[in-house]
Amino acid sequence: MAVGEPVERQGRKPPARRVFLSHTSELAEWPKPRSFVGAAKDAVAAAGDAVVDMSAFTARDATPEQLDQEMLAEADIYVLIAGFRYGMPVRDRPDVSYTEQEFQIATDTGMPRLVFMLAEDTEGPPALIRDLQYGARQEAFRKRLPDSGLAITKVSSPDELAAKLERALNRVARSRPDSKLVGRISNIPARTATFTGRDELLTRLRDALCSGRPAVVQALNGMGGVGKTTTAIEYAHRHAEDYDVAWWIPSEDPDLIIGHLAELAQALDLTTGQDSPAVAVARLRGALESQGRWLVVFDNAEDPAALRPLLPGGAGHVIITSRNPDWDDIGAALAVREFTRPESVELLRTRCDRLTNTDADRIADALGDLPLAVNQAVRLLVTTSLTAGEYLELLAERVHDLLARHEKGSSYPVSLTAAWAVSFDRLARDHPAALNVLTLVAWLAPEPVPLTLLSHQQGEAGAVARDPLAFADITAALRSRGMAEVTTTTIQLHRVPAALLRARTRGDVTAEGDRDSTWPVTAIRLLYAGKPDEPWANPPSWPRWRELLPHLLVVCDPERAWQPAANEVARLLDRTAIYLKTSGDPRRALPLFERAYTLSRDRLGEDHPDTLSYANNLALDLSDLGEHQRARELNEDTLARRQRVTGGDRPDTLSSASNLAIDLRNLGEHQRARELDEDTLARRQRILGEDHPDTLKSANNLAIDLRNLGEHQQARELNEDTLARRQRILGEDHPNTLSSAGNLAIDLGDLGEHQRARELNEDTLARLQRILGEDHPDTLISASNLAIDLRNLGEHQRARELNEDTLARRQRILGEDHPDTLKSAGLAIDLRNLGEHQRTRELNEDTLGSQ
Repeated sequence: MAVGEPVERQGRKPPARRVFLSHTSELAEWPKPRSFVGAAKDAVAAAGDAVVDMSAFTARDATPEQLDQEMLAEADIYVLIAGFRYGMPVRDRPDVSYTEQEFQIATDTGMPRLVFMLAEDTEGPPALIRDLQYGARQEAFRKRLPDSGLAITKVSSPDELAAKLERALNRVARSRPDSKLVGRISNIPARTATFTGRDELLTRLRDALCSGRPAVVQALNGMGGVGKTTTAIEYAHRHAEDYDVAWWIPSEDPDLIIGHLAELAQALDLTTGQDSPAVAVARLRGALESQGRWLVVFDNAEDPAALRPLLPGGAGHVIITSRNPDWDDIGAALAVREFTRPESVELLRTRCDRLTNTDADRIADALGDLPLAVNQAVRLLVTTSLTAGEYLELLAERVHDLLARHEKGSSYPVSLTAAWAVSFDRLARDHPAALNVLTLVAWLAPEPVPLTLLSHQQGEAGAVARDPLAFADITAALRSRGMAEVTTTTIQLHRVPAALLRARTRGDVTAEGDRDSTWPVTAIRLLYAGKPDEPWANPPSWPRWRELLPHLLVVCDPERAWQPAANEVARLLDRTAIYLKTSGDPRRALPLFERAYTLSRDRLGEDHPDTLSYANNLALDLSDLGEHQRARELNEDTLARRQRVTGGDRPDTLSSASNLAIDLRNLGEHQRARELDEDTLARRQRILGEDHPDTLKSANNLAIDLRNLGEHQQARELNEDTLARRQRILGEDHPNTLSSAGNLAIDLGDLGEHQRARELNEDTLARLQRILGEDHPDTLISASNLAIDLRNLGEHQRARELNEDTLARRQRILGEDHPDTLKSAGLAIDLRNLGEHQRTRELNEDTLGSQ
């Protein structure tokens, strides 16, 4: 045996002991950053043991003196860190401090004692190393310690304490406490040889069970297939040396639990086969109550009320695995979540080495990192020639059949499909309304679904969703069965059971007598009924749009069978795209605008008002993305059709004319743009009035034309009037108002009023950052304009810093080749003004190359 090795059999992990740390409070805080108590706890952990001290006490109906005595009585080793302060006197024995009482109890019970005394040369604040009130008592206690027949170790720093305490603990023999229980008993199932990850979860479980509280109960809860059972099995095997009794109880059927407990009583020779189960369980609970070092696992328990009367008490450990998260009245809940992505990838690549990291990541993502699904996938991949791509195709096209396979040798009793089918069937039998809600959620995205959205259902389902009590019953049923993650505001279904539920209900009709009301159509109509306010220049509506965005994108997928709701789909696509565009993501909006336009054109024709509206919006987005010629052609066609179909003075026609003028301006045709804007403004003033928002848009656009044609004073006057009207009608923080403010600031700069321009631009930029965000294209335009003001005022360094930030954001948000990104060449001027000619040249060459 190696020198200094603990007296334990080599190759076997020694059992953990409870080490009671006796100390006064200041040693838990001093010195910083590592206190003496912190160092002692590190040493205990390094020796493989668990800490017990006053900080482990929880609320109980007992005096502190009783708690102190009980906690110490349960410990295996006593460690005293004796400082210079006396500490708190015991309430019933005011002439004795807690540390003195603890030392005496340890001595009387014959517990191994390790005493460490702070040396006289230990440095520290006088208030911490000298006790003005009880200093004499403490000094007397310190002098008595060597007379107790102990070897006292002096330390002067936390590091020294940690090193010496760890060595001392390793020299204390790890003897087992006497047990009234017979031998070593275990029926824990065999561990999974391919168990992967979960290290953090297992550590948290161990820490919780060893927290020092009697009869600790930990409930591992989570959805089916997430790995609750395998985690409990792995824990029991990893810590087998710490338990004399480890017993596994299948608990899905509450009526059978008492029989399994009676079997444990028989295994421990506490009863005979002639005793009733109730008598056997009573004897078992009495025996366990007075013992430690036992573990009982109740696997797949679902009813806290049924299990509570059967739980053993005492100093042992109880683990409950359950889909139900509501175990607060019995024990602490510990959620078991999906694998982390690295855990999924590790399992896939370890067992199927032909998978690349990319392939493993794609499979893990498609399976939502659900442990059982990942295990099932890798078993199939290692026994077949399927590639990652082929597996993913099968998952998309035949998810029910694929996940219904139960590979030989699997530690799970049934396939994933079969396990969830049982859950769906039970829910259909016990709570059909809850199954309907779950099915509807399955046809949305695997993201949180706002509960308020479900209130927009039609018919009886909608009435139930709008009834708080009835809907509370539904969400409670789903939550208690672990079938969905339910919060006070959202419900979310994992992508794997969602895919299985979609496969199960693909052809089902949801409304009796309406053959078109399939689940995909119902999901579309739900979102259509619950869509937020119009998103155009309406930031207050954007959070709601952002919340619904993943669901809108999923239900409008062209692979979905939503054709009976094609008109609603086109409208949702268009409105979703408007949200993306106006909130600052025109590139992501483009394919949605294109799909809405194409869908309407193919169904309703090119002259239909809906088609022309979608064409108008698509052209605006093309313009935002710098595709000005495409935007112009589409706007010219849309304007011509609207003039022919509805006439030249209709609001929609004037909108197309206004948008075409923007394209002309962007293409450098400033005079034609001015003429079209002047005509549009005159028509809108006559038809809509001078203060109508659309009229003010035309005034804003005409002012830009005037500036581009060099008529700066006239542009300024028109912008001042437009800004004043918008402030009065829309408010000072409305995006359109801020657009006018930005345009007026440009006019002021053009007229040489640089300080006024700067002040107005600074205010506008601050408002845009607050309302639209720092990365919104309009915000970046404002930042670019402010940089020009700073440069004109000679603040070249500040202008450079602002332009550098704006360029970086535009490159990331809009892309390297977007016109606004290329306009950020103002940075080159700042660099030149600061004498950085080489960088100026490189930036100009890069900009020229991108054009």
